[in-house]
Amino acid sequence: MPGVCVKMTPCGAVTGTPPPSPTLFSALCWATAVLYGHSEAQAMAEELTCTGAFPLLQADDACLRFYPMPVLALPVHRLSDRTLPSKQRVTRSLSRVKRLKGAQYLSESLFVQFVRGEWNADRLLQEMEAERLVLRGSCLLPREEAQQFGLGRGSRALLTTKDITHNEIDRWTLAVVEGRLFLREATFFAPQMGLWFGVHVQSQKGMERLPALLRFLSDTGVGGERTSGKGQFQFHLWEVAPAPPDPPTPRSWVSLSHYLPTPQELQGWNTPPRYQLIHWQAKYEAMYTGGLAVYKPLRRLFAPGSVFPLTQTQEVYGRAVPSGERLGHTVWVCGRAIPAFSGGEA
Repeated sequence: MPGVCVKMTPCGAVTGTPPPSPTLFSALCWATAVLYGHSEAQAMAEELTCTGAFPLLQADDACLRFYPMPVLALPVHRLSDRTLPSKQRVTRSLSRVKRLKGAQYLSESLFVQFVRGEWNADRLLQEMEAERLVLRGSCLLPREEAQQFGLGRGSRALLTTKDITHNEIDRWTLAVVEGRLFLREATFFAPQMGLWFGVHVQSQKGMERLPALLRFLSDTGVGGERTSGKGQFQFHLWEVAPAPPDPPTPRSWVSLSHYLPTPQELQGWNTPPRYQLIHWQAKYEAMYTGGLAVYKPLRRLFAPGSVFPLTQTQEVYGRAVPSGERLGHTVWVCGRAIPAFSGGEA
């Protein structure tokens, strides 16, 4: 069954980065358990797959989706000689590469051209040097699209991530605990900025329940520190496909989710992938258990934007793995990924 998308309109900041795919998967399964029972939540966990939450720029009736920046094979610059012009040339090239590394998201038009095989790292660098592509915070988009949405030179970043200072409070003395000052990351959104994510559910029953689950999450929020107002969104179903149309001859695929491959998928790769590996360790939901922070086991997952060789066309890749027992039922970490097929090489 083809997937759908969900719009997330922020009501404030969110703890950490925008919710990744395992967090959205867990939130929807938790909502299913509350509304329909644990057995239905286990069934949902076996068929649900989400992308990560990516930026969504909105102005009037127009929307501009952003996708994760594909992992690129960036050029390596070597100093041929030590003359001043040669050093200046290499310095300018390294500066452009550094700016490109700061891009975490591509606008949908650029991402579509990438999956068609029309873009690579060298061309992106050339277009950035010619100022036909602009970087707004961590979002890379064509200059025409930036002007259409009022993002001229000097505009504020669309997403801003800051470290917020917190103090630990002694509940007996109602005073700040000495030496317990700590920082916690939070993401703030520009006024016209939201998020979107894709959902794939195999059964018709699961798709029919999705609006109720989203209304539940609109009431409770997603992520940490929800009691202090973080992670509050309005969720709206959006009847569009998560991934752009497939190219005529796909040769690789870009992961839109945190991805944990199956052994068969690993053995089928005939060329090395381009990937970013992350360490994932989330907490169990603590809303009904007194706020006790209990962490799930550590997992290593491929980050969104990783590019893999295409061995077999599938709607979903990867697997979900059990992560322990909580309140009498199995808790899962989802490593299933929704792909965007690409005409370029992995």
